[in-house]
Amino acid sequence: MKDILSKNYSFEEIDTSCSGLETLSQFLCQTFKNYKFTPEYLDWMYNKNPNGGVVGFNAINENELAAHYALIPLQAHYKNQTIRALVSINTATSFKHRGQGLFTILAKKTYLKATNQGFEIILAVANANSIAGFIKKLDFKYIDQLDTCVSPCLPKKIDFKNLKNCFTLPLSPQVFKWRLANPNFNYSQYNNGDTHIVANDLNYFARSIIKISEVDVNCLDEKSLVPKINFWVGISNSYSWDEKPFMKIRIPNFLKPSPLHLIYKNLSNQIALDRTNIHFEAINFDAF
Repeated sequence: MKDILSKNYSFEEIDTSCSGLETLSQFLCQTFKNYKFTPEYLDWMYNKNPNGGVVGFNAINENELAAHYALIPLQAHYKNQTIRALVSINTATSFKHRGQGLFTILAKKTYLKATNQGFEIILAVANANSIAGFIKKLDFKYIDQLDTCVSPCLPKKIDFKNLKNCFTLPLSPQVFKWRLANPNFNYSQYNNGDTHIVANDLNYFARSIIKISEVDVNCLDEKSLVPKINFWVGISNSYSWDEKPFMKIRIPNFLKPSPLHLIYKNLSNQIALDRTNIHFEAINFDAF
């Protein structure tokens, strides 16, 4: 803590103005060496979510961003109850400020604010580099590694009734429209038999499926489902890719950029989650 104070860090709520997002865009692009964090993308993510604005803090040192932590609101359902949830999305510390404990400080400030605002639970998708910090320093609990599958087919046995007692993240029409407005991706929707599919067509040969649900009679931009290799990531209790093992490839860990792990933290609730009572798809976080 002495190091933090001696370096004159200040901690401020995230500035979501145009100028604030411009500064944050430069910081995140430089920190991650990834140019997806445009001001347009951050405005979509932080300001336009129908569930509410971003919850989070920045660490400032000598009028410059040193670290950033952000959560965005989700609506969750569990055992006939509506739950106010958040998902952890952007965590960044600039190289020269690492090792100062800024991640932990920002996270704890964010969780206190979220609790005061009435949020009950936080979900996070963590990779190998971040999961230890979430669990050991911030008391997150482990659910399981996300399944990652590649298949030329779709799941054959789909039963949405299995989700009755599961923790789910349903999307209202407004939230669904917002989610598909992600400026970094171009999504397509398909009604295929009795199922509705939302996917990001990666190229002529492959698509990333981000959501499978019951058929949507209001799908106005329905397209024909052209055969492609399907990429899917998540944990599902309503469908499985395992019915035809020879038609499905589960990607080995050593071929994945980094295995993804689903974790959670109760704020004002006592929910116990594991892979048997949660349904989580790529549409529920921003990576796809």
